[in-house]
Amino acid sequence: MLPQLLLHLLGAIFLSACLWLAYRRWIRPFGTTLDRQARGCLWLVVVTLWGGFVGAPFWWADTTGAFSWNLPPLAGRMLAAAGWAFVVAALFVLQHPSGGRVRLFLLLLATYLAPLVLVAPLVHLDRFDFAAPITYDFFAIAGGLTLAALWFLAHQPRIIPETRRDTAPAPPAIGAWLSLVAALAGGWGVALFVADRGPSATIWAWPGDLLTSRLIAVMLLALAVGAATSRGQADRAGMMLAVATTYGVGLLLASLWGVLIGTPIKPAYAITFGLIACGSALALRAGHHRARLAAVPAVGDQFQATAPNNRP
Repeated sequence: MLPQLLLHLLGAIFLSACLWLAYRRWIRPFGTTLDRQARGCLWLVVVTLWGGFVGAPFWWADTTGAFSWNLPPLAGRMLAAAGWAFVVAALFVLQHPSGGRVRLFLLLLATYLAPLVLVAPLVHLDRFDFAAPITYDFFAIAGGLTLAALWFLAHQPRIIPETRRDTAPAPPAIGAWLSLVAALAGGWGVALFVADRGPSATIWAWPGDLLTSRLIAVMLLALAVGAATSRGQADRAGMMLAVATTYGVGLLLASLWGVLIGTPIKPAYAITFGLIACGSALALRAGHHRARLAAVPAVGDQFQATAPNNRP
């Protein structure tokens, strides 16, 4: 028990230091221009950022006591991939907290946490060890973040004004790709959330462990909701493509990691999410290239801007 308590204490100290640094970097520069609502929303993003950043290495390594129930190693690595994906989403928001990015982040967080917070105490309470401090951490953090995300979705504050770039439409090809990601991730997520067994063991990877199946399902549902709601707007689409790329790479590595430790891999996860990562990365690169071209004036425009005006 002592090593676990020491681990939690060190983790709390490190997290507190990270939160202080984040406050100095992303919240304090606003000074008094933010009201309490806007400041609280930014704090929610910061807490999510550092929670994923600090927790992901321990979940990936399958460290004893790093999570609220005993996760299979593959599920722990997939949880770590979700943590890193939320780190990327949070960085996008903190670097440019426009209304669209903030709302997309809140949708991702609420979709990810709310189903688990609802079903865990109703159906899976027997899976938790209430003698372990991490159990109380799980319910306090997951419950608190869920309530905060839902509150700010209903009362979203304005942190910075949106520009024309923030509301520009996404190219049709990027919208089509995100629609495909939404359909695939949504269908897969629903299948895992409803049941822990199905026709293919490569998809239903944790038979007899519905809670773990649902833990993976909620990230797929969040990916689907984020992709579906961002596909029409270029800035939010770029943020979502970065999240999908990060999560796809994470799931690909999580699946292939079994080769190194001598456990069976799940080819359906490796292939499907590897393709999602590749497609999303290519779409993100194409979107950035298109944005750079749009920012450069045409040669004729440059000439007109610099030519003297000889009109009377």
